[in-house]
Amino acid sequence: MSVLNVTPRFLYPRFHQYPFDDVAEKIVKAIEKRNWKVPGIKIEFHNYGSGEAKYQMISCISGENFKLEFGRIQGRLNAEWNDIAGLASICIPKQILKVFSDYSGPNYCLYVGDNWEKDKKWFMNSIKLFAKLHNEPKRYLKYRSHTYNGRAKQLFPDDDLDREYLPEGDEPCIINLREKYIEFTKWLEKYVLEYILSFEEESKVESPVHNEEIIPYRGLWTNLYSICNYSEARRILTGKIDPKKLSPEDRHAKFGKGYRLAPFFTKINNQIPEIAYEGFIWCDVCLQQSGTRGTQFSPEVMNAMHNYMDHNFIVSIKLKYANQTYVVDFSKFIEIRQQLFSKISPERDTLNNEELSIAYASLAKTIIPVNEYQGGYKQPIVLINRELDFEEIESVKEMKE
Repeated sequence: MSVLNVTPRFLYPRFHQYPFDDVAEKIVKAIEKRNWKVPGIKIEFHNYGSGEAKYQMISCISGENFKLEFGRIQGRLNAEWNDIAGLASICIPKQILKVFSDYSGPNYCLYVGDNWEKDKKWFMNSIKLFAKLHNEPKRYLKYRSHTYNGRAKQLFPDDDLDREYLPEGDEPCIINLREKYIEFTKWLEKYVLEYILSFEEESKVESPVHNEEIIPYRGLWTNLYSICNYSEARRILTGKIDPKKLSPEDRHAKFGKGYRLAPFFTKINNQIPEIAYEGFIWCDVCLQQSGTRGTQFSPEVMNAMHNYMDHNFIVSIKLKYANQTYVVDFSKFIEIRQQLFSKISPERDTLNNEELSIAYASLAKTIIPVNEYQGGYKQPIVLINRELDFEEIESVKEMKE
């Protein structure tokens, strides 16, 4: 069975650390009994894990006046992964409460603007940071705990070194956590859980899990080449002989640091597709032989995959599946970057983020699924954004440095 076909185990909010955890668990299970569909409520899922240890959870439940975000640690699942299906953030009208598994915090945010209907979407969905420093209008206040030993009972205003606003007039200077926990719990019971329960349960409940359709590889290259480190090589070689000698979470042949095609700062350029910000296994389509240095990879693959503090191994890949596998033409990035350098010389010798984003955009525009590539790229690089099966690894050999 391919790792692409592993069915994830669904995780529920189960650790009742805070008073509202019980109602959070009831909300998730009530949604499940209605086949994951409730009018007026948006439900988002998150998949994670590795090998044969895959997991799925609800990441967000939101409606017109509320938003529940999940991601709080509830314990260990295995040596590699935590259970993160606990409720982490609750947004109800004009209030946001964020809680943590180690009892640090909590963090509380209160809306103090003068037009809630206008600001509602902003308050529920935005990152609120340094309003006073940026001379933005006063629309929220932040509160945090001053307790370092034991659980907090009260929260106090947090001006974050005079970068956030402080309470004025009748705005609260102390937040009683016990009262807030009760208030949030009752609101969720009345306006979320009771609303969900007003709809009939489905006679047949389907799993929210949908296995990825397997796409056979029909690309132009028989073999691809990349680089892994010592521990990855051991895992891959063990898995090729007997995967059962590995723990379930290690039964996969993925390797590398997850190097992105485009760095995050390039998000200022909206021409770059989201896939460019994923982490990939970078592969050359052929290797160069040097009499003095042995096998040589392209500088791009070396930069993305080489481990300077570890032993390196050449991985020969023979793809069986084309899922989440792409081709880019790196020559486009080099050409545009050189043109930009020519424009700024001799006044500057360094490109700024905006200029670099133009070069990365030219590269990202070339990304296509590997099965669609018909040739023509000057410098093709193959990018794999999934776990490989052990049978897709043809060989692993130590690299001569």
